[in-house]
Amino acid sequence: MNRGYAGFYKGHYLRSSYEYAYAKYLDYHSIPWSHEDSTFDLGYKLYKPDFFIYDQYGNLIKIIEIKSRNKEAKIEAKRALDIIIERYNVECELISYEELLKLYESLPFSLTSTITEWIVSNNTTIHKAANGKLNGHFNLKHGKNTKKIIGEHTRKLWASDSPARRKMLEGLKKSGMKKGYIKVPREIRICTECVKEFKVLVTSPQKFCSQSCAGKVAIRNATARYMDKRKSIRNSLKDYIVKWSIDNKEIVLETPLNKIKPTMEPLVINIQKQFGVKDFRVISGAVFGEDRGRKELIRFMKECVMKSYAELTENEPLEPEDKKPLG
Repeated sequence: MNRGYAGFYKGHYLRSSYEYAYAKYLDYHSIPWSHEDSTFDLGYKLYKPDFFIYDQYGNLIKIIEIKSRNKEAKIEAKRALDIIIERYNVECELISYEELLKLYESLPFSLTSTITEWIVSNNTTIHKAANGKLNGHFNLKHGKNTKKIIGEHTRKLWASDSPARRKMLEGLKKSGMKKGYIKVPREIRICTECVKEFKVLVTSPQKFCSQSCAGKVAIRNATARYMDKRKSIRNSLKDYIVKWSIDNKEIVLETPLNKIKPTMEPLVINIQKQFGVKDFRVISGAVFGEDRGRKELIRFMKECVMKSYAELTENEPLEPEDKKPLG
């Protein structure tokens, strides 16, 4: 999946150029998303899907997993997504190169140019090992002598009382065994979701009785995190609209209700650059908590200007009595 080309985009650590391409597709259509919000217990392993898609109210509506054209990887991902659908009742979709090509048919830029953009970007050099340029160990294998040295070093660690040995022992304890293959005792715990009792190893961090309970909490936590982030963006967006209105008070006050677009256009462009939002419904929702349209928004902006002007004139110092003109 081009894992060598990893890097950051809008604060999210994306692991491939395909993930970047899908993130750009979502942003172009102003679709709210987040990346690797939660981990799901599938019974045989823990699984962290790539993209979490939300509606305009912050509710999780879909999970997207991005994979390359590798058939085995796609089969394994499909199996994991099917379990999430069945156990947690969340819609899931697997997207690969072929699906990305179809999605990009409606965009004004190509998938190839987007992937190239990600690969050559200075922000994607993390773990990049292309042609061994950034990784001195790229495509090298351990020789017999190196393996012998590693084995001797491991035996010395087991014979000592080093932190590394204690860490290895802790790993064995978590798996249910410890040195000498002595079983670790179990204990009764209370599920923090459904309050049912369940038995588990005393060394286990498990808090839930089943994958279903764990999944419910994971989805709830993911939604809560997204809502907090969205609330913060909305508050900043509203403050920006108020400031922009005051800074452009002449334009705002002179805007008739039947010719709003020329005034709104530069505002929307600035909002898209600073917040990545271009859907007017989201902009209106940041101010009113719901979409009320352009007329209501321009009225709000005019009120902000008038209120600011009133506060300014109210705080202006009065002329001294001796400088006032005589009656």
